[in-house]
Amino acid sequence: MSIEKVYLELTNKCNLNCTMCYRNAWDYETSDMPGEVLEKCLKEINETSSIKEVVLGGIGEPTYAEEVERVMYALKDKYLTLTTNGTIMHPKMLETIVDTVDHLVISIDGNHDTFFSIRQFPLDEIINNMKALNEYKKTRGRKTPAISVQMVLSTSNKDQVYEIIDIAESIQASQVIFSNILPTSMEDSQLVLYKLYENTEIQELFQGVRNYAFRSGLEVKFPAYQLKTDRRCRFIEDHTLVITATGDVTPCYRLAHDGSEVVFGRKKEILAHTFGNIKEESLREIWENSAYESFRSTVYNNHYPSCIDCELVDGCDMVRSTTADCYGVTPSCADCLWSRKIIYCV
Repeated sequence: MSIEKVYLELTNKCNLNCTMCYRNAWDYETSDMPGEVLEKCLKEINETSSIKEVVLGGIGEPTYAEEVERVMYALKDKYLTLTTNGTIMHPKMLETIVDTVDHLVISIDGNHDTFFSIRQFPLDEIINNMKALNEYKKTRGRKTPAISVQMVLSTSNKDQVYEIIDIAESIQASQVIFSNILPTSMEDSQLVLYKLYENTEIQELFQGVRNYAFRSGLEVKFPAYQLKTDRRCRFIEDHTLVITATGDVTPCYRLAHDGSEVVFGRKKEILAHTFGNIKEESLREIWENSAYESFRSTVYNNHYPSCIDCELVDGCDMVRSTTADCYGVTPSCADCLWSRKIIYCV
């Protein structure tokens, strides 16, 4: 299996300070990807024919990176996805996006009041930026980038989902992607909508939103709202890797940085796990090293435990971090909410 998709973190800096961001728990200095690392990334991505898609994303804001416009032009022959907060949309940025990007994912987590309380930035400006983007598309005779709106759901904004559909329609989005909040503190864990088992309220909410969106032709993607048996790692199944701003190659977003999560009421330490660094090895060498191949096979074949519904979970020390699971797999994915589709990303 070859690499087919790369998430490229141009920076771990951001121009906003959103209340729910993982970066709030960081205590180390942030920076753009160093020049020599970036050049090697661009060279290897472009020379690897199996790589079809590149997502500019990560923990930072891609458009805040100094080299972002040059990078977008350098990668325009790939299917290029840009995830953004939509705040840095000056004319040159808009022109570059229309020239190079196939899919733009804009984060909007609520109506005007909620959006401002989370981001301290007016939603009207984001909407106007997206409308300006559409004007650039029209002027240049382009249909791309397709626009998707992504909303992180919680108890504090679930009643605003219909307003998000209206906003998405107003900016000519083709898709709305809903995900659940990933709590990083016990306080935030009170905001989750998903449950272990039956969750009729959210099921009915999602059905109503689906019907409402259908009238405007919007595609809507929903996360899981209760625990299911099935587990699927889209990072593994889509032959994906993540390159962080420091050049570390990790298997997924969850393991890209140190952090913390609360998984169904249990605090968990997330430890960054890398299989190599692009400064020292090629992407192919990292992808084909035995440890990484073994990890991908283990996850793909579901040869790891499920902590969430294990009857021993309350007395188990291994669930406290991602160091290893009770099968001896390192790192542990046994508590991963992405694999349950509770957390969803592009």
